[in-house]
Amino acid sequence: MEQYDKEFLDYMRTKYKLTLDEATNGTEPQVIKFAVAWDVWKHAKSIYYDAKKESITDFMSKDHSRLDHIFQTFRKSKNDNERRQLFLEFKAGLERHMGWEENILFPPVKRELGDDSGMIDELIMQHNRMREDLNGIASGQINSSVSFETDMEQLLAAHDKMEEEGIYPWVDDNLENKEKTEILSKIRNSVS
Repeated sequence: MEQYDKEFLDYMRTKYKLTLDEATNGTEPQVIKFAVAWDVWKHAKSIYYDAKKESITDFMSKDHSRLDHIFQTFRKSKNDNERRQLFLEFKAGLERHMGWEENILFPPVKRELGDDSGMIDELIMQHNRMREDLNGIASGQINSSVSFETDMEQLLAAHDKMEEEGIYPWVDDNLENKEKTEILSKIRNSVS
């Protein structure tokens, strides 16, 4: 049997009111919820806590990878309960990631670039489109079809490329070390 850390078990008990015993001997949805949460937890923990000194590009790109992992697992799943849980994890993670960018990362970029910050405006428009799609699925107004999932995957790939090859390296190359450290600190503090 896998060893679960105390922090994860406390998180599950607090957030989902689900204990290890209930997850082990519970209903199928409880077992799936626990298993999916554990998989996401391990992946997220490796991203957020392993590296103390890393670039903005490294940190944000690792979070893209974490979100891609959840999304691909969602796409491959045939179990409706698991798909629902994975979708909610993906939606929450993507919303948090976009919030980091819009509230913490993009303002200093816009400050430094001024009128030349059109790429930031484009990225925010893409964020808004993703939010609308995710909220539409969550509310049942949009069906999560293969076509939708393919479109979302393509949008995310193009979006992530703009950030990973454009914005993030620009931040690493152009902002002062103190400001980059403050940005990562604000992001990390919002995770715990």
